[in-house]
Amino acid sequence: MSKTQRMSGNSNPDIESKLPLSVTKITVQKNNSDRFSLFHNKEFLIGISRKTRNDFSIEEGVLMTLSLFRQLKDAEDLVAIREACFRYLSRRDHSSFELKQKVAKKGYKESDIEQVLQSLGKKGYLNDKSFAAKFIEEKTELNQWGPKKIRSHLYKKGINRSIIEEVLSEKTDHLQQQQICVDLVMKRKRHFLREEDDYKRKQKIYRYLAGRGFSGSVIKKSLPRITEKLHA
Repeated sequence: MSKTQRMSGNSNPDIESKLPLSVTKITVQKNNSDRFSLFHNKEFLIGISRKTRNDFSIEEGVLMTLSLFRQLKDAEDLVAIREACFRYLSRRDHSSFELKQKVAKKGYKESDIEQVLQSLGKKGYLNDKSFAAKFIEEKTELNQWGPKKIRSHLYKKGINRSIIEEVLSEKTDHLQQQQICVDLVMKRKRHFLREEDDYKRKQKIYRYLAGRGFSGSVIKKSLPRITEKLHA
């Protein structure tokens, strides 16, 4: 979506050539009492938020110059980006990178997106370290993922490497990873016992646990206990 297409619903795309014009009427928008429509006589100029109106002291009688019109459009981009971010965050937590990617698809300038994300970060709405901690807790407790799989997914979500290693260390040091491996295999005991060849069975178990994100050393240490329980 181009910027022209995106803004066409919030401003008159043909008005710039007619400026300057005075704002003769300001009305509250029907579907949102925090937004206002600005008119010159009966001609729609632009729609703005309450924040933008207050920031620029927009009242009836203000002369809408080309410069002011473009400043209002730029300000509304920031408002729209912020609202989009909050919509995404209301559905689930996001990393900064995820949020940036999603908002960028709407056609906003990268510098504007960065400005909004920095503001959200300073106000505590966006925190990659907290996001990583919650993600790790969920994946270890609910999904029983191992550190390698968690690390890979956090990389894909754009979390800084140092944050990943710090939080992963904090959240997984206490985990009994060998016991988790045993428990995971025992949940699929019948599946693995279908393989009669002991060597091939161990290979399947190894691949399965590696796919769950556990390191080779952890898997090898857990195999004797797994073998014992499979044949118990």
